[in-house]
Amino acid sequence: MMRTIRKKMKFVLILMAAFFIISFFYGFGNFKSNQSQTQNIGNYLAEVNGTTITYDQWLKTFQNSVSRYDNNTLSAMDQPAINALKNNVLKQMINSELLYQQATKNKIKITDDEINAEIDKIKENISSPEEFDNILKTNNLTLNQLKEDIKRNLMITHIMDDTKSKVNITDDELKEYFKENEENFFEPEKVHARHILVETEEEALDIIRQLKEGIVDFAELAKEKSTGPSAENGGDLGFFTKGQMVKEFEDVAFALQPGEISDVVKTQFGFHIIKCEEKKDEYQPSFEEAKEQINNLLRYQKENEVIIKLISDLNENADVTINYDFESENPDSSTEESQTIESTEEQTTIEVENNSDTANSTTNE
Repeated sequence: MMRTIRKKMKFVLILMAAFFIISFFYGFGNFKSNQSQTQNIGNYLAEVNGTTITYDQWLKTFQNSVSRYDNNTLSAMDQPAINALKNNVLKQMINSELLYQQATKNKIKITDDEINAEIDKIKENISSPEEFDNILKTNNLTLNQLKEDIKRNLMITHIMDDTKSKVNITDDELKEYFKENEENFFEPEKVHARHILVETEEEALDIIRQLKEGIVDFAELAKEKSTGPSAENGGDLGFFTKGQMVKEFEDVAFALQPGEISDVVKTQFGFHIIKCEEKKDEYQPSFEEAKEQINNLLRYQKENEVIIKLISDLNENADVTINYDFESENPDSSTEESQTIESTEEQTTIEVENNSDTANSTTNE
């Protein structure tokens, strides 16, 4: 039975480490492990069917991973959270190695043209050939090593794509989903408006006078006079539904007809002049109109599920040994430093909450 979609639903997304090496070109973080503790476990952190993952390999990957977080996020992380992230990175490296080994077993071939196309994509983000060479040197990579890393990552991508290509969505599934979730496709009444926000009523009245006299265009006047963040976009607020704006503003905006300009509207943010650009009545899409959207959603969910199952199966049938648990560095941690993966339930996933409720915005936006 299909699970019903809720206004607040959670997708389970698998974290893949597919393009760690390529993304070295976009910066490093500055979090390092407690190397003194990891040095005494030998030369490698994990072994995957006889292939080792060294501390240096892990450190490069971890540095790249944390470079994707902003400073505020990183500074808010306590040591246990950082150590959990370290373990997650190691797990993803293991998953990546298992996928690569399976791709090799399946004899997936990557052409030179595919590899060169990826290198060209990297170079698009780099100002000159000299900078490209310097980045290679900084990361202790030769061009051939980079090509090998790209080849490996493309092999992983291919096996994932091959797995996802087996996903099939039937019309019955689409219809069942629509039947169970029809209300979630309902489109409420919307209005597309611009506004000019000023501090005093006198300023607002003067602007209305100029607009009535046709002296200046509304959008241009908003850029010049409005104190709100939308000023640079000509006061454009885009489409919004009821409940997203403060009541005084909303009542006037929804009462206007397209092309009509309001009188002065006072809110907690100041004095507004509102122009209605367009209105859309409430609307309930038919199954045929929602079919493509449902197909994309169900395909995404199923593709995610088959990738998780693929990696779970690979873990279950592999000889994987983890020689260090970074969470053993936590205060009062008694976790053992050597462990063998025995269950597919250890598959690392992250839950991302997708809140379909539109957050209430304010008219000073």
